[in-house]
Amino acid sequence: MISHRQLNHALCLFKQGNFTRAAIEANLSQSALSRSIRNLELELGVSLFDRNKTTVEPTRYGEVFLARAKAISADTEALEREMLLMRGLQAGSFSVVLGVYPAEISGNRALGSMLNEFPNLQYRAFVGNWEMVNEYVSNRTADLGFAAVDAAENEEHLSVERVRPHEMVLYCRKGHPLANNGKPGREDLDQFPLVSIRVPAGLADAIPGKSEIDRGSGHLVPSVEIDDITTARTIVSQSDGIGAAVPLQIESQLRSGDLVLLDFQRPWIKPVYGFISLKSRALSPAAEFFMEKVIRFEEEAEQKNKALLETYR
Repeated sequence: MISHRQLNHALCLFKQGNFTRAAIEANLSQSALSRSIRNLELELGVSLFDRNKTTVEPTRYGEVFLARAKAISADTEALEREMLLMRGLQAGSFSVVLGVYPAEISGNRALGSMLNEFPNLQYRAFVGNWEMVNEYVSNRTADLGFAAVDAAENEEHLSVERVRPHEMVLYCRKGHPLANNGKPGREDLDQFPLVSIRVPAGLADAIPGKSEIDRGSGHLVPSVEIDDITTARTIVSQSDGIGAAVPLQIESQLRSGDLVLLDFQRPWIKPVYGFISLKSRALSPAAEFFMEKVIRFEEEAEQKNKALLETYR
């Protein structure tokens, strides 16, 4: 089999037209270069160069060989450069699928920050519930997922890396029957429709509000199942439904007074989010960089949530 090294030796000899000068450029002894060219010719079964006393010239076989060798060498250099660029996040693509809540908390910000630093990457972002996240990672539609990990941790083919959970709050519109109810109990909250994404089985018992449990999966199906937090905020602000969110997701509505917190906080209402990937698939540099960005923004979000809870609880 012809090696890339042999191609370079032949190209070097053609460029210099002399074994002595070619050996110096190739950083070889003249005998080693001669041996490399001779072995190449033996392997091909043809003579590539006519040797004179002081110079060499390509034969007709050599002309054809050298033309192809130049193209192969150029392609190899281009490939090496492309790999280096991808390692440096200057080329290639990155696809990520985000859960509804983590997208708003830090995922979208992380993507925006990446785009500023690496504008030549091709990005694709999907947002949906945790079931969609697991599916897209499993079928390789997305390189990485960022969502609730309760279900993913039970899948043998998926790898999970948790991030610190945020305390969630229950909220309603101003003027809601429960808005001035002091500390409503679970039985009070269960009288009103829950506006939420579908909740994993592990958290189903913790979330109040009108809903039902799916018999097959054990997942909690809310009265109003949504796929984005904007829809949930709007529906709750216009109805007697109640919603669940991380405080910073309803910050502007809390400040305006359009939404109010319900005094029903429970320490176990802390969905565990994290990164989800295929165990059989190595993470790309872009995925690793995204994860670093998310962790940084998650730390900022944690401090902001604490401040909002102190102000509005």
